[in-house]
Amino acid sequence: MTPVLSETQRDGWGSISDISTCASLAKRARRLNELRRLFAALHPVIRAILLSACVLGVGGLLFVATLLTITLHYLYFDRTNLPDIEAFVRFDCPSIGHVYDNQGELLVELSREHRHIIQYGEIPPIVRDAILAAEDKNFFSHGAVDYSRIPRVLQKVRIRTILTRMTRVGRADKAESLAMLRQGGSTITQQLVRAYYLRNLTDKENGNQLRSGVLPYIVGARSAKKLARKLEEIRLAVWVEEQMRSRFGSKQRAKEEIFARYASFLYMGNGQYGFATAAEYYFGLPLSAFSGADADRAALLAGIAKSPRYYAPNSPDADRVLHRRNQILRLMLARGSLSRDAAKAAERMPIRLVTRNGAVQADNSSQAPAVIETVLDELKLRYSGANAEDLLQGRIQIYSTADARLQRVANEALEHGLMRYEKRHPAAAGIIQGSVVVLRNSDASILAEVGGRRMFNRRLNDYS
Repeated sequence: MTPVLSETQRDGWGSISDISTCASLAKRARRLNELRRLFAALHPVIRAILLSACVLGVGGLLFVATLLTITLHYLYFDRTNLPDIEAFVRFDCPSIGHVYDNQGELLVELSREHRHIIQYGEIPPIVRDAILAAEDKNFFSHGAVDYSRIPRVLQKVRIRTILTRMTRVGRADKAESLAMLRQGGSTITQQLVRAYYLRNLTDKENGNQLRSGVLPYIVGARSAKKLARKLEEIRLAVWVEEQMRSRFGSKQRAKEEIFARYASFLYMGNGQYGFATAAEYYFGLPLSAFSGADADRAALLAGIAKSPRYYAPNSPDADRVLHRRNQILRLMLARGSLSRDAAKAAERMPIRLVTRNGAVQADNSSQAPAVIETVLDELKLRYSGANAEDLLQGRIQIYSTADARLQRVANEALEHGLMRYEKRHPAAAGIIQGSVVVLRNSDASILAEVGGRRMFNRRLNDYS
């Protein structure tokens, strides 16, 4: 029923149409306030883009659309100037070369990069979960690039750096100047591609020399190089996943192969490469021995990827290492990889590092340097298809005629014999030298070889 207003009411409130107009204006004002609050809550970069679109109008939007189309074509369709995928599929990367004696006992490990290659099935579930929680929780579902991370990456853009740079267009950056784009947001595939294919670009990224083109003069040398590397990283990551899917038949198998390469290739600090060597180096445990009770160790290993310098378990700043470890444990809890009790128990654990005796290790790793030198000489002279670099890269393993037991006997015999000589002839102390060669009578194969004594002129030397 429509209300009937008296003359007095109309005089006090105005006409019915006036009341409707006031209500409409109030509703519009509330909507505008809501829009203002939403706009104010947006990241400054998003606000700048929206304002630019309003200012530039249709022409600006067409320019942005064209630029976006070119970028997407480069990332997803441009397949020119690509590196060799075959080496990646075979996973040809430096590992450890071994020289064994005639009984299969290890004499020495030689390597450019101390690494053990592992397969996906050799990575314990607790370690897989820690890596995924720390680095790429959506690894098995995304297609090389995780677009859900883009808002988080945009939030890290240094707006003040952009504004400062815009006031000094064309000038070279200072060495200590900050890049506009921070690290972060890379998936496991992107990280692997960056380490495997783009080392050269990454090494040059922090230089302040301007590149040719317009972009470096606008945003600065470091930001331009970082952006160029990031685009190439995305392009190669997409391409690598495409190639791995075609080679291994399914997305799941391709992802597993990429994950295994990541876990084998990554630098883990202190000269160690890959999770297998890092587990033995830091904790004295083979990676295969990790179980659910080792969640704290798994989280420590997974935390190294962010920065080996700062997050290696033996880093001087233990508080920072523990903070990173506990952060990963909480992420594992959120993903359902750990129960609440297990996560809390792991957080209470101290950093449990293996005790390393440098002197003993040096002795064990150099018990037969003269034998190793002879092996390398013979490799060079007798085998045209292999050389010392193949051994250092882990592409070949060598089984020698030496006998590790006899080698230890020869080492001790030479040292003790020369010490007794020095007691009889004090003037020769620290000067006298000697050598030992033990041959097999039947074929003159070298069973042991000592090229010199350990102590010479009061300095610690290896047998050589």
